[in-house]
Amino acid sequence: MGPYDAQIVRVFSREPKGPIADITLDPKTDGEIVVEAEAGDTLHDGQGKYTVTLALRDLSDGTAVIAQVAGAAQPGLVEGSFGDAHWPDLPGRFEFVVSGAELQAHKGHLLQAYATVLYGNKKIGATSAISPLFQVLPR
Repeated sequence: MGPYDAQIVRVFSREPKGPIADITLDPKTDGEIVVEAEAGDTLHDGQGKYTVTLALRDLSDGTAVIAQVAGAAQPGLVEGSFGDAHWPDLPGRFEFVVSGAELQAHKGHLLQAYATVLYGNKKIGATSAISPLFQVLPR
């Protein structure tokens, strides 16, 4: 990755504020989908624009699952400029929360997350990644 680029490092599921990835989510509580990304120093220091998009899909029934970053204007989307509250340093971490009620509707199902980051002011760059499969527990 160069100084003018950004790159998604990984996308994974976990229990709320958990220290590690977890391929099962408990429908009795909220879950998180985390998008970890890095920005080159020139891009970040120049406070270029970024858009992080997350699509969360239930592979068992084909439906979409709603996840939102706290303080973001809408589910599945975070927009801003490098150096802001959502991406203050070269590494960025976006924690999309899936409510327990949303997980209840998908008990026992397999899910997968798809993430993209668009970045730049004039010449737009893009990066994308897919999470490993994970399951909402059936209980």
